[in-house]
Formats: sequence, C-alpha cells, structure tokens
Amino acid sequence: MTTGYDQKVPPHLKKVQQWFASILVRPIDEDSRMNPISPKGIPMEEEAFEYIIPSPTLRPAQRIQIYNQQYWWRLLNCLHEAFPLVTRLFGYHDFNQTIGIPYLVKYSPDNWSLNTIGAKMSQFIEEDYQAEDKLLVANAVALDWAFNYAFFCKKNTDVTEQSDFSECKIWLQPYVYLFQMDYNLIDFRMTMIEEKPEYWTENDFPKLPKENKRHFALWRNQHNDIAWDDLHPAAFALLNRIKQGTTLDELCDWLEEQKEAIRDEASKHMHVWFREWTVRQLLTLEPV
Repeated sequence: MTTGYDQKVPPHLKKVQQWFASILVRPIDEDSRMNPISPKGIPMEEEAFEYIIPSPTLRPAQRIQIYNQQYWWRLLNCLHEAFPLVTRLFGYHDFNQTIGIPYLVKYSPDNWSLNTIGAKMSQFIEEDYQAEDKLLVANAVALDWAFNYAFFCKKNTDVTEQSDFSECKIWLQPYVYLFQMDYNLIDFRMTMIEEKPEYWTENDFPKLPKENKRHFALWRNQHNDIAWDDLHPAAFALLNRIKQGTTLDELCDWLEEQKEAIRDEASKHMHVWFREWTVRQLLTLEPV
C-alpha cells in the first residue's frame, strides 16, 4: 500500500507533518481563535507540547494558533477578492461564517493556484444555502466568478473571418459567460464595489429594481479587460447552443425547431452576430 509519502522520510517527521496539517485546516471560530480541543479530544494547550517547543514569548498552542489563523485568513481573503459583491452583501464577518468557512470546509483547496479557490461556490450555494435571498446570492456568486475567472482563464484557438468551420464544431471561449436576470446586477455590482464592505454594514444598499428579462454576455476582450453587452433573446439562445458545441448545419437544424420569434430574428441577424462574435473573439474551434 502506498502512503503518498517518501518512504525515506523519518517516521517522527511524518507524524509531526500530519499533526501540523490536521490542526492547520480546522476552522477558526468567530473571533479567529483556534479550536481549544485537539482532534484527539485533548486540550490543545497540552497536546501542542508534544510537537512544538515554546518560544521566549509564546506557548506551543499559541504558536500553532498563529499558523492556523494565517491559513484561514489567507483563504478567506482570497474569497473576498474573488467574490467582492457577495462579500459586500453579507459583510466580512457574516460572509466568513455563513459562506466562506462552510464552503472551504466542504470544498477545501485542491489546486496549487488559489485563483481557482472559488470554482465550486455556485455549487455550494445551490446545495447548502437556503435563505430567502438565495436567488440573488446565487446570481451574485455567478457574476463575481465570471468577472474573476474570465480574467485569468486560458484562451483557445480563435475562430477568425478566414476560418473554414462549415463542417467543424464551434464552441464559446472559456472566458465567455451568458446571463439572464430580472434586474441590472451589473450596475448594482459596480456601485457596491465602489465602497468597502464595512461601508455597506452601516448604509443601505443601492436600489435593485425589477426589470424585463435581461440577457447579456460577459467576456475578456483583446485588451485583457472584462467587457459585457446586452443580447437579443435570439442571440442569447444561439450562444447558449454554441456553448454546447455545434456545427453550423446542426445550429441551423436546431434553429428550425425554435419559436417563431427566435427563429425569425436569428435568420435576419445571424450573419451580423457571427461577425461581431468573431471580432470579439468569443468563438473557438477547440472543445471547452
């Protein structure tokens, strides 16, 4: 049986490393304090002496607590940066307790890059968040993540105006996101992130009035800036179909099965939309 460890590592060092990691990942409390009871059920003040020597100013438990705090503060700060709107909706404290720590316990980081730390946040909200504002929070999470991930994710080979993709499948680039909402969450987000999270714990949120169903796309442009634009419902439907991977023939066959309003509008404007999407580098010949 393999242990995942170099067999040449001294057993005592292995034991210390395993203990250190087990303490490091345990959640801190609301006041950022380490759990006072060890996984073995022993007070940390006693158990820490088995692995750590005291410093001139700190007891062993105090020393390991610093590492425990730094681990969580670093991860939570990454979530604050990845989800600025969601953080402002809750405030730092409530975000950490309601969203951040429960999320990290369920979906601990599994990648060397902390850029991907929030990749499963939408899944977490769907599974574990049940408050009355769930839809707003879910939309805020999705929008925040789109702004975040679209900025650094890879770019696949572009479809160009010279590309011959008559029989090849096309997809959306991985940095393209599609949304439909009953309110203008983009402008709401822009206003919210102008202020720090602490500001919104003392002041009313800006208004978020209901409006007609709004469709829009968000993507990373050629200048590596995040851009967005409204879409006609027919253009939105076409892009959603392209997202799944499709040839032009398959797309036309699919279009014939759609409602008349979508079919007619797409028939009139599809050539213009495709030129626009090509110039904006939204399409790729590589599966995503």
